[in-house]
Amino acid sequence: MRKFFGVEKNVFFMGLVSFFNDFSNEMIVSIFPAFFSSVLKSGAASLGLIEGLADGLSNITKIFSGRLSDKLQRRKLLALSGYVLSVATRPFYLVSGTAAHILGIRVVDRIGKGVREAPRDALLSLSAKKGEIGRSFGFQRAMDSAGAILGPLVAFLILSLFPGAFNTVFITAFCVGILALFSFVFIHEVAASASHREKLRLRLRAHTSDFRRFLVIIFILSLANLPIALLLLRTQDLGLNLRYIPLFYLFFNVSFSLSALFAGRTADRVGDKPVILGGYLLIALGYLFMIYDHTLTALAIGFVILGMGSAFTDSVQRSFAARLTSAEERGSAYGLLNAAIGFGLLFSGVVGGLLWEHFGATTALSLSLGLILVSLIGFGLVNGKRA
Repeated sequence: MRKFFGVEKNVFFMGLVSFFNDFSNEMIVSIFPAFFSSVLKSGAASLGLIEGLADGLSNITKIFSGRLSDKLQRRKLLALSGYVLSVATRPFYLVSGTAAHILGIRVVDRIGKGVREAPRDALLSLSAKKGEIGRSFGFQRAMDSAGAILGPLVAFLILSLFPGAFNTVFITAFCVGILALFSFVFIHEVAASASHREKLRLRLRAHTSDFRRFLVIIFILSLANLPIALLLLRTQDLGLNLRYIPLFYLFFNVSFSLSALFAGRTADRVGDKPVILGGYLLIALGYLFMIYDHTLTALAIGFVILGMGSAFTDSVQRSFAARLTSAEERGSAYGLLNAAIGFGLLFSGVVGGLLWEHFGATTALSLSLGLILVSLIGFGLVNGKRA
């Protein structure tokens, strides 16, 4: 079978899908703080509620989408449905004039993300040859990161050339999203054998005490992980011109992309647990920069550090969960892990946004910082070896 850039045809075009979709989505997310304040006249509470609900429901939806894809054996169709759902929401930003409208759009968009990710990853793994799965996921992640970098950059250029032209950003994002859907034309379905089908069980008591403790800690750490769109509001506290806000999201994404590969290699060398600990300490350090140094330089450094911390925790904590469970329990384990992360992010956005708006950014950031430090003490007591 013909390869593209060293990977299978399916893998290449799924990489293109990820590139165009993240390009599209990150354009929109990067301008949210400016859009909310200048057009919707809404504050941190509304933005936190929207992002918290959206991210939380996205992770909770993942619990069921993987099982459904295994049952239907139609992973391409299910993944495509998720992407269609997300891309279809983007024209509605053009006619939205209230935070309630954005809430509905964003929730549907992120549910689409929850629907597509598990079947997409399953299709990706089944499309790769034996011994090339790591390379295939690495290619997909690299394309995803490239889109995440270009999205905020293009949004910044549009707002620089046409100040206040948010509709131009939304239209451009929708057109780029259409390219993601078009890329599916070149992807073919791959079915797993019956022996590969797993039954999803969400039985908490079936798992080890270390894994149950890990779930509680991950929930609290997710609760402390404030939405990036909310953190971008810090730029306005410092009087930054609206058009420059996407650049700070760009700093975050570039840092994340450059650190992700190093994080994986470091985890292979020293273990998952030290990398996760280091990642959340970096996130805490990023919050400290935002709390105590009210300069744009410190804020930029803070977003760079947050990108590094997110790279060190994002995928590594999922591999750590695998160490705490057996292969037979893995489907249930990841369902429970997604649920813990999802509920944590949901409350993080809602509570963090309310605190930010009514008591100030320092209060919200300080509480998150304290939760991280307390949770890491508990995380240090978790045995990283499978029982």
